[in-house]
Amino acid sequence: MPVYEFRCRACGHKFEILCRMGETGAGLECPQCGAKAPTRLISAFRTISSGGNGGGSSGSSCAGCTSHSCSTCR
Repeated sequence: MPVYEFRCRACGHKFEILCRMGETGAGLECPQCGAKAPTRLISAFRTISSGGNGGGSSGSSCAGCTSHSCSTCR
């Protein structure tokens, strides 16, 4: 089961819940104020390949150029 992130429409509290796949939040309550139907948020994630940066550019680790495609970026 995935962990989804929600925000309460009433108090703005942000929380995570382990839910069934595709949970919309319609049947949930805010753990802080008890308001119903919080908004599901889009959560960001990051992956790192084995060997550090071998195979792709991280974009932010290149200090040697502005193109992000030089040999130090790879």
